[in-house]
Amino acid sequence: MKRLQQLKWILLLFFAILTIQSCEKDDVLINGDSVADTTGTDGNDNSGGDDNVDNNGNDNSDGDNNGDQGDNSGTDGEEGEITLYKVDGANITKQTDYKVSGTDLELQKDTNKHQEVWELVKKIVPTSYLSKMSEFMIFSGESSGTAGYVFPTENDLSKWQMGIAIDFAYEGGFNAGGELAYTIIHEFGHILTLDIDQVNVSISQSDCKNYFTGEGCAKTDSYINKLQTRYWADIWSEFESAQENEDKMEQFYQKHKERYVTAYASTNPGEDIAEVFATFVTRKGGPNGNSIAEQKIQLMYDHPELISFRDFIRNNMASAKGRSYLPVAGSWKKAKTIGHPKKGCTHKKAG
Repeated sequence: MKRLQQLKWILLLFFAILTIQSCEKDDVLINGDSVADTTGTDGNDNSGGDDNVDNNGNDNSDGDNNGDQGDNSGTDGEEGEITLYKVDGANITKQTDYKVSGTDLELQKDTNKHQEVWELVKKIVPTSYLSKMSEFMIFSGESSGTAGYVFPTENDLSKWQMGIAIDFAYEGGFNAGGELAYTIIHEFGHILTLDIDQVNVSISQSDCKNYFTGEGCAKTDSYINKLQTRYWADIWSEFESAQENEDKMEQFYQKHKERYVTAYASTNPGEDIAEVFATFVTRKGGPNGNSIAEQKIQLMYDHPELISFRDFIRNNMASAKGRSYLPVAGSWKKAKTIGHPKKGCTHKKAG
């Protein structure tokens, strides 16, 4: 009986690892110098949105930070974890304060900042998808370089955790340059394209006839399966060979640059579709030309529900006051980097 119990736990651990394997925190491989110009503007759009306000870089938060540099007595967490919240509809409830010290303790105590970040999340993620988020993590990204991430908290991909680096969220002032808004849009794009409605976890990689995301087998009509079969399949063997090292990934991107809205989009199909979604949302106009990168933008416009999400985000940001605004499409720091192709669902800070 004891051996059976041990076997049970081993199997549970195996399936948990399988489920989240493509959502690990990845490291940036390459900092590139060139980015495909896919803004589709007339050159006069310096805001990414019709209403954007000028960010003065000032942090006006009135949080409850008292400057205490001591340690707290919370639960030990993984590196960088500060506070875990439970998502309940449109609200978050604190679940765990992790054991932190120094600057991270200050960030933990300043719960007004946690709430301000969450309010921006609500302007970007529609209610129908907030219900798919079970947890919200506030963490420090300084040591890992991670600005945000998502991963499934249920094996069937029905529930997700989103994490936002609170230190990066206020770097240069809240949402400076629209970087935080971009991070949230990009991570929402992962949930949108990898959740239970898009991916079937019950089909193994060997039995999958469509694109296998790492979380499971993409459904035939899923957004990511359409993107991979139309715009990646013909260069797939080349992409697999390029994963051997940084130089080959750089060469792969440079050769196929017209296929990608940013350099980071060439990391893998999961990052590609998240970058396409972010560009689709932040760009004022529609497709600009007929390159493969622009055809991917058109793929977004071919789905009325995605247009509705775009309108939801842009309308909310247009009516927002203060520091909530969108970046210029493709201007984010991540745009010039190429990540590890075998890992996804995370967002790293560019150097």
